[in-house]
Formats: sequence, structure tokens, C-alpha cells
Amino acid sequence: MFRIATTPEDLLTGKAKELFAQFPPQLGAPQPLKLMTASPGLLEVHAGVIGYFRGHKALSFPVLAAIRYLAARQFQAEACIDFNGRLLRLAGLSEAEMDALVKDPASAPFEPREQALLAFVVEALSVPPSDAALDAMRGHGWTDADILDAMAQAANMQVPALLMRTFKR
Repeated sequence: MFRIATTPEDLLTGKAKELFAQFPPQLGAPQPLKLMTASPGLLEVHAGVIGYFRGHKALSFPVLAAIRYLAARQFQAEACIDFNGRLLRLAGLSEAEMDALVKDPASAPFEPREQALLAFVVEALSVPPSDAALDAMRGHGWTDADILDAMAQAANMQVPALLMRTFKR
């Protein structure tokens, strides 16, 4: 599956095994994470990032999955599109709602402040936001840390896109 040596899931130990166990059995671990088993140190760093976002106080699981899904689509990260799409479906989004999310994130089935953040993130992936756009996010109650975290979550989709393109068979 990969052009470099990785560790099969059944041979993982310690923190790596714990990380992989966090994913719902019906989904399994995402392919880019399986690729990262080639570098235990990188996998551990990535596990820390996953842990940080899993416990995020302001950005919910569905919103984070939507951010990753939308960014993955922009970066053509097929494995991430698939995985986050399945996460969104598990979170209860219908196919029509998934289509709406892609066509107009501001009309997606989320709270108005979350819709605004999704639209902000998608636009910011292409065009740097204005001060007014940032102020609008603050007006929705997002802190600067929340806005940065949302953008970091989106930007982080570039990594698996590049790694999969480089190392996938």
C-alpha cells in the first residue's frame, strides 16, 4: 500500500496502539496515520495534535471534521476527504447536507456561528482574510485562539495530501 516500510496495526505498541484504538472500529484509522507509523516520532507528535483537538473546548467534533473535509477537498487529499466524509456521516449529516456543506459552508447544518467559521476557513484557504473578516469571527464569539486553531486544522490537511501523494502505491 505504501512505498516505504510502515508498521502494521496489529504490531503497534504503546502510544501508537492507544492512538489507533481511538478510532471507531467501523472506520478504522485514517490512511495517512497508517503511513505515519513509518516514523514513530512523527506519529507521536501527530497523536498530540489529535489529542489537542479531541479535547477542544470550542470547536466541536463535527465542526472539526467539516473543516478537515472542506480543506481536504481543496488540497485534493482523497484519503482525508473519504475519512472525514465518513466521520460527518457518522455525526448524522445526510448526503444533501454534505452537498450543502461543500457548495456553501455558510448554509451547512451547523449553528450560525459555526457556519460563519466554516465559510471563513474555506475563504482563508484561498485569500488572506481582512481585518473585518477576523472581527466578524470575533463578533460570533470565536476567540483568536479558536480562529487560529480552526485554520491550523485546515492547513494540516496539506500534510497528509503531500505525504500520501509521495508515498502511496
